[in-house]
Parts: sequence; C-alpha cells; structure tokens
Amino acid sequence: MTTIDEQIRAMKFRWPGCEVIERDENSVAWEGLLAPDKRPHLVRVRHRIPMVLENITLRDAQPRVQVIRPLLERHYDYEEGPIPHVYVSDLHPTMPYLCLFIPSRREWSIHDLIAHTTIFWAVEWLYFYEAWLVTKKWRGGGYHLPRPDPGAKRLETV
Repeated sequence: MTTIDEQIRAMKFRWPGCEVIERDENSVAWEGLLAPDKRPHLVRVRHRIPMVLENITLRDAQPRVQVIRPLLERHYDYEEGPIPHVYVSDLHPTMPYLCLFIPSRREWSIHDLIAHTTIFWAVEWLYFYEAWLVTKKWRGGGYHLPRPDPGAKRLETV
C-alpha cells in the first residue's frame, strides 16, 4: 500500500501546482488547476487510506476528484446528461465526484500513485467534458446510464 507521504512526494514532483490543503496520518487533499485545453479548472483531490479492519470496496477506497471552479454545467438535453460520468456527492451536490475508471476492472489500486494515474485521468475527463459542452456528445468512453438512477453511481463522502 502506498503511504500518504509517498503520495505527497509524487504529487509535489509531478504536479507542483497541486498544493496540499488538508493532511493527517491517513488522508490527504490537494487543490490545483488542471487545463486540458485552454480553460483552467480548479480541482480538489481527496485520498484516504482505509483502516485495516474496514470492510470497503475498491470503489470506496479510490481517490475522489471534484471540480471546484468553474462548477460543472448540467445539461439534461445533452447525450448522457445532465453531467456525464460522475458520482453524486451527498455533502456537495453541485460538485460531483468524477468517474475516472471502472472499479470492477481494477484499473486503480491502493498501491498506485495518484500523480501517475488519477490526475492524468482527471485531465482526460475534463478534456472530454469540454468537448461534450460543445458537441453535446460524450466521447470519453466508459459506462453510463442514459438517465440518472437515484441509487446509481453514488459514493459516500469521506
């Protein structure tokens, strides 16, 4: 399992613009600007190392990425609207978590460095999101329900 200190060192080296905003023994949060095209997005990345006895899934252990500014636009009439490939945040409904990979395929593990996986995936997600705003079609792949199911794609907050 990758430690919080290892995650922080890797982020500082690869993404120096992402600053630690919260940290304790088992968790860390960063904020930084990502600009896959020309429009910068302030994102927040949260990661928590699960406790040994916690009974959680990989989906629950994954890093969570939210776009803080500008807020993601909702378009109910667009393909895969209102916002494609996100998880609802119970604490901040206007700032969903980005769906960056398929947990059942084990594309991310607690041994991976966020700087080498999650941030690149967030940049890619933002690229396809910006294209979706223009074309009204999601071209980023993945699985998605055409209309949100109230119980689908929900992550509990940490």
